[in-house]
Amino acid sequence: MSNHLNMSDVCIITDSTAQFTHPNYPGHERVHIIPFVLQAAVRQAGGPATVDTATRLIPPSPQDFILLYDRLSRKYDSILVLTISSLLSSVMKHARLASNQFNHAASVEVIDSQTTALGLGMLVQLAAAAADEGASLKEIDERLRNCIPCIYMLFCIPELSYLAQQGQMDYAQAVVAEMMGMLPIFAFEEGRLVPMEKVRSPRHLSEAFQDYMSEFDSPSQIALMRSPGGGRLRTSPLRQFVRDTFPEAVF
Repeated sequence: MSNHLNMSDVCIITDSTAQFTHPNYPGHERVHIIPFVLQAAVRQAGGPATVDTATRLIPPSPQDFILLYDRLSRKYDSILVLTISSLLSSVMKHARLASNQFNHAASVEVIDSQTTALGLGMLVQLAAAAADEGASLKEIDERLRNCIPCIYMLFCIPELSYLAQQGQMDYAQAVVAEMMGMLPIFAFEEGRLVPMEKVRSPRHLSEAFQDYMSEFDSPSQIALMRSPGGGRLRTSPLRQFVRDTFPEAVF
């Protein structure tokens, strides 16, 4: 049984892009998720407003963070904020602006995870477990900064128009690639998406993922995430590859 008198008074804030491999990980009760808002773009075309097909994610504002800091400071002495890569969203900037304006007793540390999705979730789980074991904010910060460079991610993003809307690539290139039915592959390096190659079929996509994993000697964890409509990739060959190649890794 945990001795709550000796537990660390650290909580963790992350944003809703984080994905978790297990819902009830150690320290999950310390984690608080501040959401993005999915907003449909509205156009005025000489008559009633019409809803465009484009949508965008609105990051939490500095005021949203200040309100959350205020609430959590009533229970915790230290607040760790771990966000999606600052090169993909302004959420880290908003968290830091809020921390500069926040003048309550609780200390606030904001860290750029340089990742997203499962990568961000893994870092949050690590921080929560460390806090649950009694680690201080400084100790958790050091562990995270050592782990951030050790997370590698590969993405296949067929719907390139979304990336173009976010300014991640040229719109004309995105349209052409979608029309050709290409499956573009991106690596995630130093917090940004870096184009690697384009493949033409799910089989080639699976082979590209296997080639990428083969570059590593002994990864401790490997995770695969597929969107609800991502039926183009068969996961069973990848699962078998991981079992055969990295039997010690948690998948």
